[in-house]
Amino acid sequence: MLNEKTIRELISTPAFISNASKLAYQLGMSRRNGSQELLLELLDHRLRTWTDKDVTLAIQRDLPSLKWRIRYASKDYYRRVNRDSIRELTKSQMMAGMEPHVSSQSETLEALERLPELFKNKVTQSWAESVLRVGKSETMVRFNQTPRQFNSKLTKLCKYCHQNQHQQHRQPNSHAKELQILRQWDDLMADPDTDDNGIQAFIGQHEAYINEVVINSSQVAFQGKVLKDFAHAGKDKYVFANLMAKREQELKEKDIDE
Repeated sequence: MLNEKTIRELISTPAFISNASKLAYQLGMSRRNGSQELLLELLDHRLRTWTDKDVTLAIQRDLPSLKWRIRYASKDYYRRVNRDSIRELTKSQMMAGMEPHVSSQSETLEALERLPELFKNKVTQSWAESVLRVGKSETMVRFNQTPRQFNSKLTKLCKYCHQNQHQQHRQPNSHAKELQILRQWDDLMADPDTDDNGIQAFIGQHEAYINEVVINSSQVAFQGKVLKDFAHAGKDKYVFANLMAKREQELKEKDIDE
């Protein structure tokens, strides 16, 4: 358990502040609540095996390992909220006269986790997020909708998600292999037990691809360290993690636009 002084230092780091602010924005809550939820998520999961001394040293040395734990703790919480909220969406589907079933629920959940990628229209993004967070009645108030308007909007949104999912299955994906590697990386980062040795093993398994990512970026100062000695790559570890996440985002957006 972290002492009060260490917790104050942790929540004052730039990485924590930026991720807490982003989480608060995504879920429509205050920054204070976003900070509290992120802190609890960290203490319960990503930092549960870290001692007070581990966290203090990581803060003092500005270690990338702490930064990516903060970042993925934020993602963990956001995803869990979305999964819990799918029940509310299912109720709304039933109200709209739709017959929910297992496949449509899973497809819709996947789409809702990718709202910023799936819907270019900011109003549609906000509307879908509102349905997830506060349900039908409050969303109708917020967007000044009648029940008929709400049901029509929901039906169109769910139909679009369903069609988009099947279209992606039908169309050949020229980036499928690269996306598979990037998703494996995302799964690796999502595992709270992942350490530098696990990341080094991943780099070894995909050496040709990782080498291309690193070589093509001017942001990585010591490229050889990232490829061969990840544990001692310093700040380049955090830079590399950001490059991988950015590349995955670019490929997903490209597939949607194609």
